[in-house]
Amino acid sequence: MAPAANLEFIRPTSGLIGFEMDSGWKALIVGIAKIIAISFTVAGGYRGGFIFPFFAAGAAFGRALTSVFPGIPVQLACLCFAASINVSITRTCLSSSIILCYLSGEQQAMPGVLAASLVSLFATSYMPFIKTQIVRSDLDSSLFYMKGRDKGLQDSYNDLEAL
Repeated sequence: MAPAANLEFIRPTSGLIGFEMDSGWKALIVGIAKIIAISFTVAGGYRGGFIFPFFAAGAAFGRALTSVFPGIPVQLACLCFAASINVSITRTCLSSSIILCYLSGEQQAMPGVLAASLVSLFATSYMPFIKTQIVRSDLDSSLFYMKGRDKGLQDSYNDLEAL
């Protein structure tokens, strides 16, 4: 990770305290601080979106991962983390992947980003992170199809405890 002073078009090259995301630990700190800031704004009822802030937090976590595993391409790690964090909250798997890949100009990363999005969607499908968040009814049939049908359960959130 190079310092901001090496970037030609970035002015000023340092912030108020001179903090730069030049190591994996600092990238992890930025990601955690961003998630905490998002949680305060959402819990406080402030207007505004949280999709692009989640993208920024995911990019910071992806950057931290590439410092631990340098063989992973930085672009792929950042996009996969950004997509998975966003999908866990918004439940928009395909659109998050398309938006991230096309905005970043990394269309060839679409299979990996979509795979990360699908894993996040199925791993967090019944975990509401925001109180206004609803469970997607189309996921019920894909998650309950075989296991729930054998026990005579209907496709609903209440039947999850019976499994």
